[in-house]
Amino acid sequence: MQAPSPASPPPTKIESQLIVIGEPVVLEQWPHTLKLVNAPTNVSLLNPGQCIRVGVYATGDNRDSSIDKTKISFRVEFAGRSQEHPLTALAQIKQIKPEGGDFVTAALGAAGIENPLATMASLGVSADGWCVPADAQDGKVVIRAEVESPGGRQVQTPSTIQIESFETGSKRLFNDPEQFFGNFLQTYYRQPNPARLLPALQFLITQQTEHPHPGLAEEVAAFLSAALKSNPVAAKNFLARIAAQPPLTRAFGLLILRAAGYDISSVLNTLSTEEQQKFGGLHPLDDPFDLTPTQQLFGHLDLMWSTFGATGEFVPVQTIAGTLAWRPDYDDFQKAGKAPDHHLTLTPSIVRGVAYTAAGWSLDSFQRNDPLAADYIECMIASPDTPEIVKSELKSLSTNPAFKRDDKK
Repeated sequence: MQAPSPASPPPTKIESQLIVIGEPVVLEQWPHTLKLVNAPTNVSLLNPGQCIRVGVYATGDNRDSSIDKTKISFRVEFAGRSQEHPLTALAQIKQIKPEGGDFVTAALGAAGIENPLATMASLGVSADGWCVPADAQDGKVVIRAEVESPGGRQVQTPSTIQIESFETGSKRLFNDPEQFFGNFLQTYYRQPNPARLLPALQFLITQQTEHPHPGLAEEVAAFLSAALKSNPVAAKNFLARIAAQPPLTRAFGLLILRAAGYDISSVLNTLSTEEQQKFGGLHPLDDPFDLTPTQQLFGHLDLMWSTFGATGEFVPVQTIAGTLAWRPDYDDFQKAGKAPDHHLTLTPSIVRGVAYTAAGWSLDSFQRNDPLAADYIECMIASPDTPEIVKSELKSLSTNPAFKRDDKK
């Protein structure tokens, strides 16, 4: 009996659906990842000042070779105007992980086994981008594209994106704490919506007035400051709108803008002498990246994760991972805790030892639940710039007992 012939490899093709991704993915996130990444979010909503790139997926057996030779042209239609972007080579190309691949990779990596899962698609993005005008009103932008690949010329399925003005977005208030704290703050960077940053501040003030929670105001302030710092157009609008807010909201909003590096004198100088004096007496927001080994360091870890949630930037994750080099402090802390008649005081070494466990626990959690954080961790493990002690700790995030928390306690 003749053996069945092996299945033919799937044909190589450029998928017809156009992909639209935020420009920060290309400029700020992908430089700190490996060739293989999780798929970025396909943008569906944009506010003034935000910029995008367009891209296409290649699938099939020779997808990498094909997409390397692919060029793209696109046209942006918005507010009665059309902007042409001529045919150019794709600027960046990434292989896309299969869904759930990070969990498998982490589990196998803990056992010293290389993940055999292969990518199923490659994504290439344009060299050119488009930015929403600073004065844009509500509407829809239509993006039409054509690609030229070894398979020939191909018209892509158009992509339509909602444009939301600051006026409209600022009216969309938050009323669901779970949606705000569990979704908006933690995953904002995937689909930034700066028009809702003022409603976010208003919601925080309401929540803290009705249900005070230690540390919450600082975490949200760090989030808002990072989000506004990354978008000067949004910050300018935020500053103009904050002037008309009640005193508490206005003062906190000005603190946030000042921490982001903006000049707030245009609003501050219009306030009464009394209100200016009160503002001058407010303590500046903490620097999330201050690693001085004091009790405040534990809160700074949370502030760095807030910054990551707002921007998706690499630096917060890298800085937190760097604290894993404090493993010797943790070992000393453990020995001291087991000594008879021990009396521990909060020395810098103990602070570092406790921070080490908190950092490891949070990195393990984000590695399992946040695709971009998982990409960053994978890249740090492979990078020659990462200290060996940090690499070793990152490889054992899921198995290190120091990074486990007993929920029964």
